[in-house]
Formats: sequence, structure tokens, C-alpha cells
Amino acid sequence: MTAKRIFDLTLAIALGIVVLPFAVVIAIGVWLDTRSILFASPRVGLRGTVFQHYRFRKMKGEPPKLTRFGRLISSLSLDDLPTLLNVIRGDLSFVGPRPFAPEEVNLHDPVWMAVLSVKPGLTGLSLLMLKGRYNQATLSEKLQPELWYAEHGSFRTDIQILGATLIAWLRMGHIKGKI
Repeated sequence: MTAKRIFDLTLAIALGIVVLPFAVVIAIGVWLDTRSILFASPRVGLRGTVFQHYRFRKMKGEPPKLTRFGRLISSLSLDDLPTLLNVIRGDLSFVGPRPFAPEEVNLHDPVWMAVLSVKPGLTGLSLLMLKGRYNQATLSEKLQPELWYAEHGSFRTDIQILGATLIAWLRMGHIKGKI
């Protein structure tokens, strides 16, 4: 087990214990709102493996629409709490390239293969660099910082990215799309 994996596992378990009471309350609210708790979407991880990325469900209906409770937990990024399960399972790291949907990934492209040579993360360099534009940025704009991280990232870089993410969250009030 690598130092990064030990760090991820220790932090995920510690945070999981701290947020468990909130997660239970949120799970009850989500259940009452949608009659389901978790939403799993496929994402491409390390070396091109596909995993299920967990979040609290925040939509219902056909076509799916954001519920009022879903809007609340999404605006506070509380819908992402179940991703701690992905970190504990080893699908995600705290820091790494953001996980992409399978239809966005080209496994024959050397840039993608470099990006997928490291475990994806909950936060990453592209998210910080693109800030509020992340969701509107092109795939190419997102991949450039991820490629740099895959080629040059280190434990020290991870700590810097985690620190910058925390500072951005505190400064902006982590409203979706702001960091």
C-alpha cells in the first residue's frame, strides 16, 4: 500500500466518521424526496477501468428534474458525500484528475492514457485552475492541467491542491461551479 493510499484511506475514514450524522440526515431527506438514496454513474478510472461514482440522488421524474432538497444539497456540495465510499473502495483518491464519463474518454489517445495512469480524484488541478468555468470548459482545457498532474504530481502537490481547494471553498462558500 502506497503512502498516498494510506493517506486517502485514513482521511476518508476520519471524514466519514465526522460527517456520518449529517449523511444520515441527508439520506433520510433524500429518501423522503426521491424514494431512493444513492445515484451511481459510470466513470473512467485508473488505467481505463470503469467504476460507479456514488452521490446522493437529487433528481426525480421523467425527464429527471432537480428536487428542492436536491438543489439544497447540491448547492452545498453535500450530494458528493457518498464519494467518500469511492475513496475507501480505492476507486478515487482525494487528489487526481477529475473522473470522466466513458463517452468522453478515448483510450487510444496517448494524452488520455497518460491522464489515466494515475487514480482520479475528488479535487484536482483542472478544477482549481478553471474555477467557475470548469463546467463550461472544453475537454481540451480540462485535460491540459490533468496531463500536467499525471506527469508531475507528487504527495507535496496533492497537499498544495487540497489546501488550495479548502481555501477556495472557505472563500467562496462552496456553491456548485464556484471552484
